[in-house]
Amino acid sequence: MAHEKKIPPANVTKPETFIIESLNHEDELATRLDGKVLYDVLKLQGKNPLYYYFRTQRELIEFAKIFRESGYRYLHLSCHGSEEIVQYTFGESTYADFAAIFEKKLHNRRLFVSGCNLGNMNFAKAIFDKNGGMYSVTAPMKKVYFDQSISFWSAFYYMMHAWDSSAMKKQRLNQVFDQLATIFEMPLAHYYRDTSQGAAVVEAIYSAKRQNLNSSKVKATVLPGEEIA
Repeated sequence: MAHEKKIPPANVTKPETFIIESLNHEDELATRLDGKVLYDVLKLQGKNPLYYYFRTQRELIEFAKIFRESGYRYLHLSCHGSEEIVQYTFGESTYADFAAIFEKKLHNRRLFVSGCNLGNMNFAKAIFDKNGGMYSVTAPMKKVYFDQSISFWSAFYYMMHAWDSSAMKKQRLNQVFDQLATIFEMPLAHYYRDTSQGAAVVEAIYSAKRQNLNSSKVKATVLPGEEIA
């Protein structure tokens, strides 16, 4: 009899990042693999990320199962996308199909996406509809570039882990997204359920506004060991 891997309860998670990536053939030839670079950066930061590259929806289905088995709390997807589909090396998924693949696999977890135009309400709602207990979905609202994306997400995980390596708190997320969306000029959309609004999916937009860098307004944006001038 084949040994079945024990799947941890949905509420038992590890504060680690599970990275999955699928880019086009040109990206592969140029080794523009920001998910792989992020994996290396997180390893250097002392974390224990997992990284998998896939090319088809069929492979994604299998990696979604591995993600759930891992017990990891953060799923990071690197891909191309549009206002209607999630693109892979060979093929694509509609938002509904993508959400179905991860149905009940994102409870008590966060999804971060490095993919053009996937920061929209339709994408977020499709996933929340299949994962009522998910914490959040975050993605760029427009086209992003390799050097921009890897710089943004490397800085994001560093700033979050430097503040608290065991959890990502809402206030800290807001502060970091405010700063980095401005620094890297990458408009970002963050979605979560608001219990005060009947668990409605709420959209928070972080745009490149220079006033976001006024650290004197928000003392908590300074990392441990730093001082505000």
